[in-house]
Amino acid sequence: MEELTRHEFKEKQKQQLVQEGAIAEALKYVKYKIAILSGKGGVGKTSATINLAAALQNSGQRVGIFDADLHGPSVPKMLGIKKEAKLDGAFWLNPVVTDFGIKALSVALFWPGDMTPVMWRGQTKSRTIRQLLSAAKWGGLDFLLVDLPPGTGDEPIAILKSIPDLDGVIIVTTPQEVATLVCSKAINAAQTLDAKVLGLIENMSMYVCRCCSDTVYLFGKDKGSQLARMMEIPFLGSIPIDPQFTEAADGGIPIVNLYPESITAKAFIKISQTLKEQLPHKEVPEAPPEEHRPCPGAGHHHHHDHGDGCNHPHHYHKH
Repeated sequence: MEELTRHEFKEKQKQQLVQEGAIAEALKYVKYKIAILSGKGGVGKTSATINLAAALQNSGQRVGIFDADLHGPSVPKMLGIKKEAKLDGAFWLNPVVTDFGIKALSVALFWPGDMTPVMWRGQTKSRTIRQLLSAAKWGGLDFLLVDLPPGTGDEPIAILKSIPDLDGVIIVTTPQEVATLVCSKAINAAQTLDAKVLGLIENMSMYVCRCCSDTVYLFGKDKGSQLARMMEIPFLGSIPIDPQFTEAADGGIPIVNLYPESITAKAFIKISQTLKEQLPHKEVPEAPPEEHRPCPGAGHHHHHDHGDGCNHPHHYHKH
């Protein structure tokens, strides 16, 4: 029995190494790989992710977003994606490209229905994340932002341990004391897993009146920058409370694109510039021209709608 257990352990170890190799292969044309983490939900982590992605994209970077939140995937909604991710060949997945050029992949893009819950547990979730990471055909990217679920459970740990050459983690918090307290745990968790903390973003930091331009700090002033100093990590910047933020998210357009002159958009642009300046120069192989493999069943007379991601010639016969 002991020998069998040891054998099983070695087999699992071998499978893990193979899978990590597959993830490295899938990401080898991605320059910077950054995870976005928060200690708790409700701090605007996904909104921060898509707007940081939009700011980077608008500055000439090639950007992708991997939505790793299996239970509450909201990246497709906030990016206005209404189509599905498609298989490329038998094993590869093509991320969906948004109207403004960001590539995105989420379990919500092939899950049956918006109202269907994901009720997986433990290892199933970690295994699914690794499979998605190894199957995605990102091609050449300058930035891949990984939108992690809140907390420090299975999915965040799976991501932080599975992505080879992860460049670091960005922490999102709000000024409330309970948020900053839990956020400090997320920072410690990232550092425990040897993930470099690239910096902290404070969301909902203040409200600026459009009529009189008065600034009101509803949850306290400079809480984010104080936490960053205490934890000895960079402070990337503050994002105000902005009604247009909600309007943009509900409409499926990053506020950086919908209201580019707003103070919120300008805050994200400044954060993206700060992030680019602090990252070390890095080179990755140039991605080859994209080739789409035929979908399984090519050559058979089965029905596909054109433009669905299946790229072989279709021959339909009228009977």
